[in-house]
Amino acid sequence: MESLGAKMEQLGAAGERVKAALIDEEAVKGGVEALTSLTNLVASFIESIGGGSSALLALGSIATQIFSGVISKEISNLITNFQNAKYNAEALNAEIALTQTIKNSG
Repeated sequence: MESLGAKMEQLGAAGERVKAALIDEEAVKGGVEALTSLTNLVASFIESIGGGSSALLALGSIATQIFSGVISKEISNLITNFQNAKYNAEALNAEIALTQTIKNSG
């Protein structure tokens, strides 16, 4: 009978085989390199505008200008979704009450 440690090692080896079969290492390396380049570009940009709080203010201003329409649309969608959820909850409560009434009467 094999020990639990041996079984865990077998499981780990099987997991490594799955990972090797699913992940194209060269594609992952390319993605990591692209992300590294993007991160360096962002760092250079932040350093060029003074870093720290001035960078946060500048980035916040840019983000607000770019995403203000998207943000307002998403807030509107959020409100609509909450209203729909409230309506659905009320309808569900009414159905539960009706089911209880029918169950109790018969």
